[in-house]
Amino acid sequence: MLARKNRVSSIEFPAAKDRGSRLVSTLFSGTLYPSKTNTKFSVVVSKKTAKTAVSRNRIRRRFYSALEPLTRELKTAVLVVFYPKTSVVKIPFEGLKEEIRGIFIKNNLLK
Repeated sequence: MLARKNRVSSIEFPAAKDRGSRLVSTLFSGTLYPSKTNTKFSVVVSKKTAKTAVSRNRIRRRFYSALEPLTRELKTAVLVVFYPKTSVVKIPFEGLKEEIRGIFIKNNLLK
């Protein structure tokens, strides 16, 4: 699980979505913001994506577990907000990890 210090708090959550650059995948979309402190992530799962709280929390935990090893590999400090799509429920965990890594490589964020 991702450490609390690497998660975005509600106070730090960016208000303006148009200021960041977009990340688009078949499993999720996201917004990338520059950060002055350290790298932080947030996962926002809507009720449209998963109806029950149990499944929304499971998706969130899977994302945080997939992001944990990548925090040490990022080049710069960024704040990333992920918005999972409904297809993320059916994909295996390894597929999710590869998709996130691929998006980070595509956007030149990994060392």
